[in-house]
Amino acid sequence: MERIREDSPVTLYYQLMEILKAKILRNEWSLGEKLPSEAELCEEYGVSRITVRQALAALEREGLIVRKQGLGTFVSIPKIEQNLASFYSFSQEFRKRGLKPRTEVVDFSVERADAHLRQIFNLGAESAVYRFTRLRLASEVPIAIESTYLPVSLFPGLTKEILTESPLYEVMNIHYGITANSAQESFGAVALGEEEASIFGLPVGAPALDLERLAYSGERCVEYTRGVIRGDKFRFHVKLD
Repeated sequence: MERIREDSPVTLYYQLMEILKAKILRNEWSLGEKLPSEAELCEEYGVSRITVRQALAALEREGLIVRKQGLGTFVSIPKIEQNLASFYSFSQEFRKRGLKPRTEVVDFSVERADAHLRQIFNLGAESAVYRFTRLRLASEVPIAIESTYLPVSLFPGLTKEILTESPLYEVMNIHYGITANSAQESFGAVALGEEEASIFGLPVGAPALDLERLAYSGERCVEYTRGVIRGDKFRFHVKLD
């Protein structure tokens, strides 16, 4: 077992944080597993409760653990980094990182397209769109909540049940022969309101990303999505040449 060195110039809490972090990254504690209690960590490593709390707070800031009041401390998913240089799917990206994707379709309706949506999808005056809200989870951790619009004319017979069974782009491809192969996305910094904060289990005002996405099949727009992505679990990057 790794030991805390009191003669080290490195602070005790930082040594403990590095030891616990290494255990998480080596999968000695698996995703969702409960960590030993503060008292158990104090006894195991011979440090004070203050030192343990400082180490756990540092791990929480890195997104490696989550502390649930009255329940304990659990291993959480690390921050997901997404390259914006190519078209991507949340579900596929979660799987690549060994995370289990799940989508909850919160609501589903058919509405008359407003002027903004008619322009986006190039629809007529009486055209209808599907509107549905999805909660995106990675290994049961809520990552994003999205409201999506699709033209009914392109996806006749779409139901909430179909969307629950498969990822959206698989539904498009398998059920309708439509492949979304490019997208235009824009992001902005926002603070979580009460509803989103409650969903993510974060404080009101926590930083997040506002997402707007238009997905295309060839030159035709087939999806319009607005969403909020939690800032502590997701980061986008792009390489500039």
